Amino acid sequence: MLIVDQQVLDDISKGFSVPAQPKLLLKLLKLMAEHEPDIKEIANTISQDVAVSAAILKAINSPLYGLSRTVTDIQMSVNYIGLYGIIMLVTGSLIKKSFDPKSCSIELEAFWQLSTDISTITVLLGRQFKPNLATDKLFSLGLFHGCGVPVMAMKYSNYQETLDSAIQRPELSLTEIEEEIYQANHAVIGYYVASSWRLPKDICQIILQHHDRAFLDRLDNSEQQDYYAILKLAEHIVHLKYYDVPSVDWQYVQHDVLYNMGIKEQALPEIITELQQRI
Repeated sequence: MLIVDQQVLDDISKGFSVPAQPKLLLKLLKLMAEHEPDIKEIANTISQDVAVSAAILKAINSPLYGLSRTVTDIQMSVNYIGLYGIIMLVTGSLIKKSFDPKSCSIELEAFWQLSTDISTITVLLGRQFKPNLATDKLFSLGLFHGCGVPVMAMKYSNYQETLDSAIQRPELSLTEIEEEIYQANHAVIGYYVASSWRLPKDICQIILQHHDRAFLDRLDNSEQQDYYAILKLAEHIVHLKYYDVPSVDWQYVQHDVLYNMGIKEQALPEIITELQQRI
């Protein structure tokens, strides 16, 4: 397991504009920590934020959850997917609102659309191939795995050029290229953001290592490797849809990802086509 030195985390907090955990999320976590959480109070707290409530209802009523009836309010949403599921949806909605597009050197709307699609595919893959994994964690991993990218883009005016150059240098991972140029990388920053926003520790760890091409070299049947494999395949599927070329990491992790997920290589094109039609 990769461990981040505390000094590195301290340097991130001082050198980067990292979004603070919103007051709404802090209040919800406090309510969740009570011995017997009051579902009605939690629902009422969420409902006070119209934009977040709308995002939750949109997500709950999407094909992703496959509910047999339309959910019309937050309390009903809690009853269907549980308190933890709601908290993850709230967190996902809030992270998207935490960055100022005017201060960012990448197109934020396009970035979050890509992340949302990866999140959707991550959930669908988990449901199909690793049903033991928690849907809420899959959702959060897909959405937050790149959350260090906008933080980097807020600090560095040439960051889009760095992203573009990574495609031309597939022998190096994006994090290695970032370290060359900035002596920092978005995976460590994403780990910092996810940890400070209190995402599950195992998901924070995958965010930290999601560009580690050797992560599956020694398969150990762990859930962490399952989460990693699903994320890398989801990245690949969405990258193909948007850019019509494989994701940069794919050629290095393909064999182990497919082995981990029990997918035969000849079956992959059909799986990709089917899932791309879902986003």
